[in-house]
Amino acid sequence: MKPLFGKDSAIPDKKKIVFLGDSITDEGTFIAFMDAYFLQHMQANQMTLINLGVSSETASGLSEPEHPFPRPCVHDRLGKALAESKPDWVVVCYGMNDGIYYPYSSDRFQAYQQGLLRAVTQIKAAGAKVILMTPPPFDAASFTGGSLLPSGQPAYSYSQPFADYEDVLKRYADWVLTLDDVADALVSIHDPMLRMWEHKRKETHNYITGDGIHPNAEGHWLIAAALLRVLFNISLEQMPEYVLQPDSSSLFSAVQQRHRLLSSAWKEHVGHTNPNKAEALPLELALKEGESLKNLILSLADRPENKNNSRASSWKGYERIDFMLEGREGLIVFPKAFAEGRPWIWRAEFFDAFSYADMALLEQGWAIAYYRLSDMYGCPGAVERMRTFQTYVTGAYELAPKTVLFGFSRGGLYAFNYAAKYPDQVKLLYLDAPVLDMRSWPGGKGAASGGAAEWEECQAVYGELEETESSLKGCSPLDRVEELAAGGIPVLIVAGDADIPLPIEENTLPFEKRYRELGGTIKVIVKPGVGHHPHSLEQPEPILSFIQQYC
Repeated sequence: MKPLFGKDSAIPDKKKIVFLGDSITDEGTFIAFMDAYFLQHMQANQMTLINLGVSSETASGLSEPEHPFPRPCVHDRLGKALAESKPDWVVVCYGMNDGIYYPYSSDRFQAYQQGLLRAVTQIKAAGAKVILMTPPPFDAASFTGGSLLPSGQPAYSYSQPFADYEDVLKRYADWVLTLDDVADALVSIHDPMLRMWEHKRKETHNYITGDGIHPNAEGHWLIAAALLRVLFNISLEQMPEYVLQPDSSSLFSAVQQRHRLLSSAWKEHVGHTNPNKAEALPLELALKEGESLKNLILSLADRPENKNNSRASSWKGYERIDFMLEGREGLIVFPKAFAEGRPWIWRAEFFDAFSYADMALLEQGWAIAYYRLSDMYGCPGAVERMRTFQTYVTGAYELAPKTVLFGFSRGGLYAFNYAAKYPDQVKLLYLDAPVLDMRSWPGGKGAASGGAAEWEECQAVYGELEETESSLKGCSPLDRVEELAAGGIPVLIVAGDADIPLPIEENTLPFEKRYRELGGTIKVIVKPGVGHHPHSLEQPEPILSFIQQYC
C-alpha cells in the first residue's frame, strides 16, 4: 500500500482528521499527544483533529448479555458524523469490544469484519480517506475491572472477560493488517504494544500497562507515534516528559483542556446511543472557546523552554543534548574536551549502531550529531532538512563549519546526496555497507531481493517513482557520481563481500570504479566473508587513520 505521505514527506498545509472508536479513542490521550505535537512544532500546518470516539462502542453491533445497556454501534451515527465533520481523513479503531470479551467465535468475527468493511465503504463514499488501526492488545496481567474467567463458562463480559481474550484480539488485529487493498493506510498498534510491554517487563517485572483494556499514557504515546509515522512519515523515539507527567507542562495541560472541551462538544453534537452523556457546550460555543485556548497554546509553544524542547542528559559518561528542530528529533553528544577546531561527525542514520569509530573520535575530542529523518531515503526534502540542521548546530553549538558524514546502510543515500548537493559543507564521507543504487535496494532490480514496503515508501518520498529504469535515472548515487567528484570530497567505504541485501557488486564496486575514473579520492576496505552486518570495524584504526589524513 502506498503511504499517505507524499513527495519529500511534506506535511500537508491543512487537514481535518476525524477519529472513530470505542472508549480508548473516547478517552483520546493519543489524539491530545498528536495535537500537542502539531501545535508545538508544526504551527504552520493547520491540523484539525476531531475526536468522535464513544465509550463501549463497536463496529459489529454486538453486545454481551451482561452489559448494563446495549452497546452503541458506530453505524447508528456514522452518516451524521461524516456529514457534520466533513473530514479529509478518518482514523478507525475498533475490536476491543467487538469480541464482547468471549472466546473466539467465527460468527462474532464475521460480524466484526462486516461492520468494519461497511464503515470503510461509507467513509470512502463521503469522500474521505480511511486509516484503519488494529485494536490494541488485552493485558490479562494488568486487568483490574473484575475477574478473569477460563474457557467453558456460560457467559462473559467486560467485567468478567475470557482470560485468553488477547488471543481473540490477535486474530482481529492480524485480519485488519490484510486490508491494504481496502483502506488507504493501516496502522499496527497491537504487536508494537505487546513488544513495548515485553521490554518494560524486562526492566520492571510487575509493570502495569493500564487496566487491561485501556492502555496507560505510554501506550497512548505509542499510538500517537505510530499515527505520526504512517500518516506523515515523522519518526519519533523520544517520549515527551508530559507523557508521564502531564501536569508538569502548562502547554500540554492547555492542550488536554482544549481536547476535552471539543471532544465532548463534537460527540454530543453528532449524537450517540450510549446513555451516559458527556457534559458539553454547544458546538459553536465550544469551537469559540477552543480558539481562545489554541491562542494560549501557541503563545506557550513560543516560550524558549518549549521552542526546541532542549534536554540535557548524560550519555555513556558524556554530555548529550536532545532537541526538536522543525518537528524532528536532533541530538549532539559532546566530548569532554574539544579537539582543535571543534570537529564533529554526523550520523545520517542508525545513531549508536556499530559505533566503534564514533566513540573513538568522541574520545579524541569530536562531537557526534544526529538528526532523525528516518524513512526519507535521502530524498531532496531530506537533504534540505539536513542543511537546516547543519546551519542550526554549527551556530548554536559553535561546531566546525564542515562535517564528516557517516552513512551506514540506507544512511548512505542521505550522506551521499547531501555531500553531492552541498560539497562545501562536508569534509569527508565514511560510508559503511551503503545503499548507492536504489535499483538494487529497495527496488530489488538486481541480485538483491529488495524490500517491498521500503520500496513503496521510497517511491512516495521521491514522487511516485515508476518501476522503470528511466524514472529511477538521476535519483540514485550511482547516477550522480560526477557531482560528488566535482566537490573533491574524500570517500571511505567499508563493506562485506558477502552482503546479500546490498551486494557490493551493485553498490560499492561500481561506485568505486567510477569515482576513481573521475579522479576522486577513495579507499575501500572489503571485509572477506562478511555480510551486511556487522557494520564498521571493531578495531577502527583504519577508519580513524583515513579521517585524520584528510581532516
